[in-house]
Amino acid sequence: MLKKNKLPHIFNFMEKISFSVQSSTAAQKRNYRENVRLENISIFLMLLVIFLNPFPHTTFLDQLFFYAAILPMIVVARNGFDGFYYKTPLFYPLVLFFSWSVISVIFALDKLDSAHDLYSHLIRYMIFYLVVVNLFYTKKRLLLLAVCVVLSEFIFASGALLLYYGILGHDISSRFMLDGFKAIAPDIIPFGFMLGLFLAVWLFKICQNKFQRFFLVVAIIVLILSTIATQSRGAAIALCISFFVLLWDHKKTLGILMAAMSLIILLSPIQNRIKGDKLFQDDHRAGLILYSIEVIKDYPVLGTGFSIDAFRNPKFINKETYRSRIPKKYRNHGFYRPHSIFLSMATRTGIVGMALYAGLFVVSAFICCRLILYGKDSFIQNHARCCLALLIMFLTNGLFQVMTTHFIDMIQFITFSLLTIIWKINKDTPQSQCHKIEVDRQKS
Repeated sequence: MLKKNKLPHIFNFMEKISFSVQSSTAAQKRNYRENVRLENISIFLMLLVIFLNPFPHTTFLDQLFFYAAILPMIVVARNGFDGFYYKTPLFYPLVLFFSWSVISVIFALDKLDSAHDLYSHLIRYMIFYLVVVNLFYTKKRLLLLAVCVVLSEFIFASGALLLYYGILGHDISSRFMLDGFKAIAPDIIPFGFMLGLFLAVWLFKICQNKFQRFFLVVAIIVLILSTIATQSRGAAIALCISFFVLLWDHKKTLGILMAAMSLIILLSPIQNRIKGDKLFQDDHRAGLILYSIEVIKDYPVLGTGFSIDAFRNPKFINKETYRSRIPKKYRNHGFYRPHSIFLSMATRTGIVGMALYAGLFVVSAFICCRLILYGKDSFIQNHARCCLALLIMFLTNGLFQVMTTHFIDMIQFITFSLLTIIWKINKDTPQSQCHKIEVDRQKS
């Protein structure tokens, strides 16, 4: 009798448990669908940020889309999303460099401007890096990111060439530059052109569709012509070196591209800038190098602070003091910003900061080489080779250029993001799945 009375209670209890489980599962499904929608919104907004990078006077839209992309990610995290990934090989070198930069701000000559530039040129792009890595973490999304970059640079290059030589009517021998747009100076815009160019070459290697391949060939030609039209010697050197890295396993394609580039260079006005000893004759850059070294001597450990403008601010730097220390032939040039990526870091964060910054590229190059040699499939290996070419391009051209613009910051952290994503894809891909993919590819 006792058992019979207890049975209904047991059934009621089981029914409540079943209902609560069903409710919990339904809630999880709702949260999952909401997270997917929010993630897609973030992807769309971040692609807009990346797409707008080469275009001048889009700062407001760029920042609007950037912060708008972060908000959905915060909501996703609040909904219980536990997949946020930050333990990347580059995160820890970035944290070390960031920590030293914070110390340099504390002892900076211009503390307020250093704090502003620390956020504007480092913290914001570290956030950008983490968001991109957590959004474009699959092969399909990585391809979407690469296509967005190629489209952006191709559309900008095509429009700018048409405007400069067609509508404004400049002579074909003049340097490709848009007057009044400092953000796209002829020594700066090749970074974007070459980023789009190398990604286009990588996409061409893995693409099978004839129409898509035709578009990529057109984009490659336009981006090569645009890069050479800037008549930037650093860009020309970076282009040649990086192509060897990118296509060292495609000798025929490499030979055709190098022959085409050599012909374009011989027929273009850039030959006048690289003839004989003109390639290394640049009193302006030589003066800036010597001037920067003198500043570093006075601030060797912490530098002048993270501020980009302290270097040229008479309130903090007495130009005449440093000008008097360099040979007379180099004194009659403007000393505004160091024309070198490492000199810029050394003057702002000291020799220690420069070494920590260089460590980012050492770690990146090590990851690239490891993935090229031991990547789990050809997709990963080819993309790692593309990332290595991008790193070499950035460093080679960066040795000769002003590297303190948001445009350059974006190029740098897009490169870091592309490398980190392919590293994570390699890490998350099972070896058995890679073997199956390679077998299917060989059969096809």
